Amino acid sequence: MRLPLYLSTGAFTGRINHRNPALLFDAAKAFRVSGFELMIFEELYEPAPTLFPLYREAGIRIPLLHADKRIGDFLSLPDGERDALELFRKNLELARLAGARGLVTHCWGMPPSDLYTDQIYRRVGLLKKRAEEEGLLLLVENCVCSNRSPLTHMQNLRALYPDISFTVDTRCSEFHGELARTLSDRELWEKNVRHVHINDYKGAVKDWNARYPIPRPPAGQIDWPFFFRSLSALGYGGSVTLEAPAMLPEGLDVPALSETLDFLDRGFSAVGL
Repeated sequence: MRLPLYLSTGAFTGRINHRNPALLFDAAKAFRVSGFELMIFEELYEPAPTLFPLYREAGIRIPLLHADKRIGDFLSLPDGERDALELFRKNLELARLAGARGLVTHCWGMPPSDLYTDQIYRRVGLLKKRAEEEGLLLLVENCVCSNRSPLTHMQNLRALYPDISFTVDTRCSEFHGELARTLSDRELWEKNVRHVHINDYKGAVKDWNARYPIPRPPAGQIDWPFFFRSLSALGYGGSVTLEAPAMLPEGLDVPALSETLDFLDRGFSAVGL
Protein backbone atom coordinates (compact mmCIF):
# COMPACT_ATOMS: atom_id res chain seq x y z
CA MET A 1 0.00 0.00 0.00
CA ARG A 2 1.09 3.59 -0.67
CA LEU A 3 -0.40 5.20 2.41
CA PRO A 4 1.78 5.31 5.53
CA LEU A 5 0.49 2.55 7.84
CA TYR A 6 1.25 2.98 11.53
CA LEU A 7 0.57 0.78 14.52
CA SER A 8 -0.66 2.30 17.77
CA THR A 9 1.26 1.33 20.88
CA GLY A 10 -2.18 1.19 22.46
CA ALA A 11 -2.88 -1.84 20.27
CA PHE A 12 -0.38 -3.95 22.19
CA THR A 13 0.17 -2.23 25.55
CA GLY A 14 -2.51 -1.92 28.21
CA ARG A 15 -3.42 -2.85 31.75
CA ILE A 16 -3.01 -6.55 30.96
CA ASN A 17 0.75 -6.09 30.42
CA HIS A 18 1.19 -3.06 32.69
CA ARG A 19 1.55 -0.75 29.65
CA ASN A 20 5.11 -1.95 29.33
CA PRO A 21 6.91 0.66 27.16
CA ALA A 22 9.71 -1.80 26.36
CA LEU A 23 7.27 -3.72 24.16
CA LEU A 24 7.73 -1.04 21.51
CA PHE A 25 11.30 -2.28 20.93
CA ASP A 26 9.91 -5.76 20.25
CA ALA A 27 7.10 -4.41 18.06
CA ALA A 28 9.55 -2.50 15.88
CA LYS A 29 11.25 -5.80 15.07
CA ALA A 30 8.06 -7.82 14.66
CA PHE A 31 5.84 -5.64 12.45
CA ARG A 32 6.39 -4.17 9.00
CA VAL A 33 4.85 -0.72 9.43
CA SER A 34 5.81 2.82 8.47
CA GLY A 35 6.03 3.86 12.10
CA PHE A 36 4.20 3.88 15.42
CA GLU A 37 1.60 6.14 16.98
CA LEU A 38 2.71 6.47 20.59
CA MET A 39 -0.19 6.54 23.03
CA ILE A 40 0.49 8.66 26.10
CA PHE A 41 -0.48 7.23 29.47
CA GLU A 42 0.31 8.66 32.91
CA GLU A 43 3.00 6.03 33.35
CA LEU A 44 5.07 7.46 30.48
CA TYR A 45 5.75 10.95 31.80
CA GLU A 46 8.48 9.98 34.26
CA PRO A 47 10.54 7.62 32.04
CA ALA A 48 10.05 9.61 28.81
CA PRO A 49 13.24 11.75 29.01
CA THR A 50 15.34 8.59 29.17
CA LEU A 51 13.12 6.26 27.15
CA PHE A 52 12.24 8.35 24.10
CA PRO A 53 15.87 8.98 23.05
CA LEU A 54 16.37 5.20 23.25
CA TYR A 55 13.47 4.74 20.83
CA ARG A 56 15.11 7.17 18.44
CA GLU A 57 18.53 5.52 18.80
CA ALA A 58 16.89 2.20 17.92
CA GLY A 59 15.55 3.74 14.70
CA ILE A 60 11.92 3.54 15.82
CA ARG A 61 9.82 6.08 13.91
CA ILE A 62 7.11 7.83 15.93
CA PRO A 63 5.41 10.21 13.47
CA LEU A 64 2.44 10.82 15.76
CA LEU A 65 1.58 10.91 19.43
CA HIS A 66 -1.87 10.11 20.72
CA ALA A 67 -2.12 12.77 23.40
CA ASP A 68 -3.25 11.96 26.93
CA LYS A 69 -7.00 11.32 26.77
CA ARG A 70 -7.52 13.28 29.99
CA ILE A 71 -7.02 16.45 27.93
CA GLY A 72 -10.48 15.88 26.46
CA ASP A 73 -11.97 15.33 29.91
CA PHE A 74 -10.56 18.64 31.11
CA LEU A 75 -11.66 20.50 27.97
CA SER A 76 -15.24 19.38 28.64
CA LEU A 77 -15.30 20.67 32.21
CA PRO A 78 -16.34 24.30 32.76
CA ASP A 79 -13.38 24.83 35.11
CA GLY A 80 -10.93 22.51 33.30
CA GLU A 81 -9.23 24.88 30.87
CA ARG A 82 -6.06 25.48 32.89
CA ASP A 83 -5.56 21.77 33.54
CA ALA A 84 -6.18 20.94 29.87
CA LEU A 85 -3.67 23.50 28.62
CA GLU A 86 -1.02 22.41 31.11
CA LEU A 87 -1.43 18.74 30.20
CA PHE A 88 -1.36 19.62 26.51
CA ARG A 89 1.88 21.57 27.09
CA LYS A 90 3.46 18.45 28.58
CA ASN A 91 2.31 16.41 25.60
CA LEU A 92 3.81 18.92 23.18
CA GLU A 93 7.12 18.44 24.99
CA LEU A 94 6.77 14.66 24.63
CA ALA A 95 6.02 15.04 20.93
CA ARG A 96 9.20 17.01 20.38
CA LEU A 97 11.20 14.50 22.40
CA ALA A 98 9.80 11.61 20.35
CA GLY A 99 10.39 13.38 17.04
CA ALA A 100 6.68 13.38 16.23
CA ARG A 101 5.06 15.79 13.79
CA GLY A 102 1.59 15.89 15.34
CA LEU A 103 -0.71 14.95 18.19
CA VAL A 104 -4.00 13.08 17.87
CA THR A 105 -6.11 14.71 20.57
CA HIS A 106 -9.47 14.06 22.23
CA CYS A 107 -11.16 17.44 22.62
CA TRP A 108 -14.18 16.33 24.62
CA GLY A 109 -14.61 13.59 27.19
CA MET A 110 -16.69 12.17 29.97
CA PRO A 111 -18.70 12.94 31.99
CA PRO A 112 -19.98 16.20 30.41
CA SER A 113 -18.71 15.06 27.01
CA ASP A 114 -19.79 17.57 24.32
CA LEU A 115 -22.39 19.38 26.42
CA TYR A 116 -20.64 22.77 26.41
CA THR A 117 -19.89 23.12 22.71
CA ASP A 118 -19.01 26.83 22.61
CA GLN A 119 -16.53 26.29 25.40
CA ILE A 120 -14.97 23.29 23.68
CA TYR A 121 -14.72 24.98 20.28
CA ARG A 122 -12.95 28.01 21.77
CA ARG A 123 -10.52 25.80 23.67
CA VAL A 124 -9.76 23.75 20.55
CA GLY A 125 -8.60 27.02 19.01
CA LEU A 126 -6.20 27.50 21.91
CA LEU A 127 -4.75 24.00 21.46
CA LYS A 128 -4.39 24.53 17.72
CA LYS A 129 -2.52 27.80 18.26
CA ARG A 130 -0.17 26.28 20.84
CA ALA A 131 0.62 23.30 18.64
CA GLU A 132 1.36 25.57 15.68
CA GLU A 133 3.67 27.70 17.82
CA GLU A 134 5.71 24.56 18.44
CA GLY A 135 5.69 23.56 14.77
CA LEU A 136 3.36 20.62 15.47
CA LEU A 137 -0.01 19.58 14.05
CA LEU A 138 -3.12 19.26 16.20
CA LEU A 139 -5.27 16.38 14.95
CA VAL A 140 -8.70 16.56 16.60
CA GLU A 141 -10.19 13.08 16.84
CA ASN A 142 -13.87 12.36 16.25
CA CYS A 143 -14.19 10.52 19.57
CA VAL A 144 -17.63 9.41 20.74
CA CYS A 145 -19.89 11.94 22.43
CA SER A 146 -23.16 11.83 24.31
CA ASN A 147 -25.09 14.88 23.12
CA ARG A 148 -24.58 15.48 19.41
CA SER A 149 -22.28 13.68 16.97
CA PRO A 150 -18.59 13.78 16.02
CA LEU A 151 -19.38 14.68 12.41
CA THR A 152 -21.42 17.68 13.55
CA HIS A 153 -18.51 18.86 15.68
CA MET A 154 -15.97 18.40 12.90
CA GLN A 155 -18.14 20.40 10.53
CA ASN A 156 -18.64 23.17 13.11
CA LEU A 157 -14.93 23.28 13.93
CA ARG A 158 -14.09 23.44 10.21
CA ALA A 159 -16.38 26.48 9.89
CA LEU A 160 -14.52 28.19 12.76
CA TYR A 161 -11.01 27.09 11.80
CA PRO A 162 -10.92 26.32 8.05
CA ASP A 163 -7.43 24.80 8.16
CA ILE A 164 -8.01 22.57 11.20
CA SER A 165 -6.88 18.94 10.91
CA PHE A 166 -8.82 15.86 11.98
CA THR A 167 -8.33 12.21 12.75
CA VAL A 168 -11.33 10.06 11.78
CA ASP A 169 -11.75 6.92 13.87
CA THR A 170 -13.84 4.34 12.01
CA ARG A 171 -15.26 2.85 15.21
CA CYS A 172 -16.42 6.20 16.54
CA SER A 173 -18.12 7.01 13.25
CA GLU A 174 -19.82 3.61 13.11
CA PHE A 175 -20.87 3.88 16.77
CA HIS A 176 -22.77 7.04 15.86
CA GLY A 177 -24.16 5.49 12.66
CA GLU A 178 -22.45 8.13 10.54
CA LEU A 179 -19.48 6.46 8.87
CA ALA A 180 -21.08 6.61 5.41
CA ARG A 181 -22.09 10.26 5.91
CA THR A 182 -18.60 11.10 7.12
CA LEU A 183 -17.12 9.49 4.01
CA SER A 184 -19.53 11.47 1.83
CA ASP A 185 -18.25 14.85 3.07
CA ARG A 186 -15.69 15.37 0.32
CA GLU A 187 -14.62 18.82 1.48
CA LEU A 188 -13.84 17.46 4.94
CA TRP A 189 -11.54 14.81 3.48
CA GLU A 190 -9.93 17.00 0.89
CA LYS A 191 -9.13 19.87 3.26
CA ASN A 192 -9.13 18.64 6.85
CA VAL A 193 -8.84 14.88 7.44
CA ARG A 194 -5.15 14.05 7.70
CA HIS A 195 -5.23 10.78 9.61
CA VAL A 196 -7.44 7.71 10.14
CA HIS A 197 -7.72 5.33 13.08
CA ILE A 198 -8.72 1.79 12.15
CA ASN A 199 -11.02 0.01 14.59
CA ASP A 200 -14.10 -2.10 14.02
CA TYR A 201 -17.45 -1.93 15.81
CA LYS A 202 -20.25 -4.39 16.46
CA GLY A 203 -23.47 -3.07 17.90
CA ALA A 204 -26.43 -0.77 17.48
CA VAL A 205 -26.11 2.98 17.02
CA LYS A 206 -24.91 4.55 20.30
CA ASP A 207 -25.01 1.25 22.16
CA TRP A 208 -22.74 2.18 25.04
CA ASN A 209 -22.48 -1.44 26.13
CA ALA A 210 -21.00 -2.36 22.74
CA ARG A 211 -18.03 -0.01 22.91
CA TYR A 212 -15.83 -2.75 24.36
CA PRO A 213 -14.26 -5.06 23.53
CA ILE A 214 -13.02 -3.44 20.32
CA PRO A 215 -13.01 -5.95 17.42
CA ARG A 216 -10.22 -5.95 14.89
CA PRO A 217 -11.21 -5.69 11.22
CA PRO A 218 -13.04 -7.47 9.73
CA ALA A 219 -14.59 -9.04 12.85
CA GLY A 220 -17.15 -6.27 13.37
CA GLN A 221 -19.87 -4.80 11.19
CA ILE A 222 -18.04 -2.09 9.23
CA ASP A 223 -18.23 -2.60 5.46
CA TRP A 224 -14.50 -2.53 4.81
CA PRO A 225 -14.61 -2.93 1.02
CA PHE A 226 -16.89 0.13 0.94
CA PHE A 227 -14.53 1.98 3.24
CA PHE A 228 -11.47 1.21 1.10
CA ARG A 229 -13.31 2.19 -2.10
CA SER A 230 -14.55 5.41 -0.52
CA LEU A 231 -11.07 6.54 0.54
CA SER A 232 -9.80 5.76 -2.94
CA ALA A 233 -12.60 7.76 -4.56
CA LEU A 234 -11.81 10.66 -2.23
CA GLY A 235 -8.17 10.54 -3.24
CA TYR A 236 -7.15 10.25 0.40
CA GLY A 237 -3.45 10.93 0.86
CA GLY A 238 -3.03 11.00 4.63
CA SER A 239 -1.88 8.32 7.04
CA VAL A 240 -3.55 5.36 8.75
CA THR A 241 -3.06 3.78 12.18
CA LEU A 242 -4.24 0.35 13.29
CA GLU A 243 -5.53 1.01 16.78
CA ALA A 244 -7.69 -2.09 17.41
CA PRO A 245 -6.01 -4.07 20.19
CA ALA A 246 -4.52 -7.52 20.55
CA MET A 247 -2.70 -7.82 23.89
CA LEU A 248 -1.05 -10.55 25.88
CA PRO A 249 0.12 -10.46 29.50
CA GLU A 250 3.59 -11.66 28.59
CA GLY A 251 4.29 -9.81 25.34
CA LEU A 252 3.11 -9.21 21.79
CA ASP A 253 0.28 -11.03 20.03
CA VAL A 254 2.21 -11.02 16.79
CA PRO A 255 -0.07 -13.37 14.81
CA ALA A 256 -3.24 -11.40 15.57
CA LEU A 257 -1.85 -7.97 14.81
CA SER A 258 0.05 -9.21 11.75
CA GLU A 259 -3.15 -10.73 10.39
CA THR A 260 -4.99 -7.41 10.74
CA LEU A 261 -2.12 -5.39 9.27
CA ASP A 262 -2.07 -7.76 6.30
CA PHE A 263 -5.83 -7.35 5.89
CA LEU A 264 -5.42 -3.57 5.74
CA ASP A 265 -2.50 -3.80 3.35
CA ARG A 266 -4.51 -5.99 0.97
CA GLY A 267 -7.59 -3.77 1.24
CA PHE A 268 -5.83 -0.50 0.56
CA SER A 269 -3.58 -1.96 -2.13
CA ALA A 270 -6.60 -3.38 -3.97
CA VAL A 271 -7.94 0.15 -4.49
CA GLY A 272 -4.58 1.70 -5.31
CA LEU A 273 -3.90 3.34 -1.96
